[in-house]
Amino acid sequence: MESLKGMTAFVSAAELLSYAGAGRVLGVSSSAIAKSIARLENELGVRLFHRTTRSIGLTEEGMVFYDRCKHILDDICDAQAMISSTRLRSKGRLRVSVPQIFGHNLLMPLLPRFLKEYPEIELDIDFEDRVIDIIGEGIDVAVRSGELRDTRLIGHRLGEQHFVVCGSHYYLEKHGCPQTPSDLLKHSCIHFKYPSNGLLAQWSFSSPNTHLNLPRNLIFNNTDAGLRAAIDGLGLAHLPVYVSEPAIKNKSLQPILTEFMVPLGSLSLIWPSNRYLSPKVRDFVDFVIDAVRSNPSIFEPKFV
Repeated sequence: MESLKGMTAFVSAAELLSYAGAGRVLGVSSSAIAKSIARLENELGVRLFHRTTRSIGLTEEGMVFYDRCKHILDDICDAQAMISSTRLRSKGRLRVSVPQIFGHNLLMPLLPRFLKEYPEIELDIDFEDRVIDIIGEGIDVAVRSGELRDTRLIGHRLGEQHFVVCGSHYYLEKHGCPQTPSDLLKHSCIHFKYPSNGLLAQWSFSSPNTHLNLPRNLIFNNTDAGLRAAIDGLGLAHLPVYVSEPAIKNKSLQPILTEFMVPLGSLSLIWPSNRYLSPKVRDFVDFVIDAVRSNPSIFEPKFV
């Protein structure tokens, strides 16, 4: 058992290149990680890490040992998960990380039904737009945009993100309806600012001059505020389809420039790559996938 604990500490430190990081993931102190690895090195008679005052790195022997330990620990986790999934209900803490827009507009409406179906799961949700280290930060499941490049993770693509420019009928009657993206230069524009870094979200179009220096009449770090401002006739907003669609359906907003819409990258569910998912992760993943499938207009705009 001590050897197993030592291998677990070693693999975590090797993946994070940090004793402190490994300690946070495993719930122990960095000194406990260092002692476990020192015992392993004494037993093996080799150094597993190069150490400086600021960093650690695997030795050649450490890289070979890491590959073997990783396979052993993965097999143990898989066996445990396979046995547990046949007899355990979904329960316990589930750490989820989602982008702010997705979380507020798509995940929040689903939570009452999920918690009713799985009352023993303790959801711990981070609304984050920054780049996160899923394994290093102990996240069970995340929703993120773009391509998945980390081989330690598995992803399931939910769909392509579509954004649409829209305005109220009052605004368009008063100021006219833009016919091309460059016409937006003459209009009041409502922008979204990412809370994590203060950068403005880009308005992209399938035409020349797609990156326009648009007027910045209103800037919000919340899409609900931008939606409300557009409905109130304060300007034109560039909103995700799943945010704007209800207001478009009830005629509070009118979509414009739809022939110039382009997908702005895909959204995916991602999680650490154990072959057998724990029941709580599996049930959350399946729940979100089923919810998206039952409402295809989330990612497939019907007004184009």
